[in-house]
Amino acid sequence: MTKQEFIQKIAGYVQKYAAQYGITVYSPIIAQAILESGWGESKLAAVYHNYFGLKCGTKWKGKSVNLTTQEEYQPGTLTTIKDNFRVFDSMEAGVQGYFEFIQLSRYQNLKGITDPRTYLEIIRADGYATSSTYVQNNMRLIEQYNLTQYDRKGDSMGKIEKAVQQMEAWAKDASHGYDQIYRWGEKGDFDCSAAVIQACENAGIPVKSNGATYTGNMLTVFKKCGFKDVTSQVTLSTGAGLIRGDVLLNTSHHTAMYCGDGKEVEASINEKGTATGGNPGDQTGKEFLIRAYRNYPWTNVLRYAEAGGNDTGKKTVAEVAKEVLSGAWGNGDARRTALTNAGYDYDTVQAAVNKLVKGQTVTPAKSVDEVAKEVINGKWGNGDDRKKKLIAAGYDYDKVQDKVNALLKKPTVDVTKIAKEVIAGKWGNGEERRSKLTAAGYDYDTIQKRVNELVKGS
Repeated sequence: MTKQEFIQKIAGYVQKYAAQYGITVYSPIIAQAILESGWGESKLAAVYHNYFGLKCGTKWKGKSVNLTTQEEYQPGTLTTIKDNFRVFDSMEAGVQGYFEFIQLSRYQNLKGITDPRTYLEIIRADGYATSSTYVQNNMRLIEQYNLTQYDRKGDSMGKIEKAVQQMEAWAKDASHGYDQIYRWGEKGDFDCSAAVIQACENAGIPVKSNGATYTGNMLTVFKKCGFKDVTSQVTLSTGAGLIRGDVLLNTSHHTAMYCGDGKEVEASINEKGTATGGNPGDQTGKEFLIRAYRNYPWTNVLRYAEAGGNDTGKKTVAEVAKEVLSGAWGNGDARRTALTNAGYDYDTVQAAVNKLVKGQTVTPAKSVDEVAKEVINGKWGNGDDRKKKLIAAGYDYDKVQDKVNALLKKPTVDVTKIAKEVIAGKWGNGEERRSKLTAAGYDYDTIQKRVNELVKGS
């Protein structure tokens, strides 16, 4: 199993169970599984499906195994011990076992946490790990493999999971009265998109109410209903990059919902109301099935916008470069095309990738303060044009815009007043003026611009 495949499988199970146990952030848990299990290759993980180093404790009544491990009771000093660890029957059971483990009273403060670092700091302080570098090691994995892409924000996390569970339930229940729910017009046919749309509606995602219909271009329909196109972030030939709850479309307008695991992804029926048991058009009866990903030519992947974490408009060049290294953007011309289509400057991203490969830090040439001042002076344009330029240059658009807003909070009358004082000679000239204005908390470029306007009589 490759590292990306391991991430995909663990992430799918984390997404499946987290909300049920009150956990609202996924990336630190995925990182814990990587770190604790050595990418699933430790004996405890590979043989006993314990991916989190879970010890038995007094409440565990299931199977166990006694193994050697190391603890860092004193910073920098490792102590070798033998202890009893929990044994699970599968990866899914092992992940669910993690959430059952943190139901212990001392871990109840993890519920509702949305920041990955905060989650890790709290769980370590609660006694989960003894390593003095536990938080840093996990955060390094989160950043290197862009694990925050699997995080969901707010209540949308629960809604998406409910939609997936609805699809899975229909897939397993062939006796469900689907003929009363998925009727297309008066013909009595059944529609794949209807199943996905209804599952979203049942979960509280307002698809129909935002104007969706069961006919026409489903790409347009779902985008109108709050989903965004993330095709460039997924390798369509293998499904790498898919997140549980993604909506899949193809050029024939067939629609499905990704249900996890990297293999079994679809729970829906085709346009004729018949199930597709592996290949498009298979006539195997009117029932819902979960089909294998590779057996259908998907062309587009849509993600509910409120899910967050994958909004390419908010990613820095450094973040995208890390994704490139993890394989999320493909190679060669395919990478160039995907990055360009997503609004990134290929050469800038590739330069950042080269720096990371050499172990160098990727940072923009100018500070946020400097760029914000340039924005105010008109250098970076306006609206979407400004956003695209800043992102392409490697800057965090939101941070720059926040700084711009902060700088512009000073009333114009104050700027005019200070500008008049400058003209009167109160603030000196040249570098002396710049130093005095900056030390007093004023933005030199903004004041100087107003000085120039006043001198010109504007």
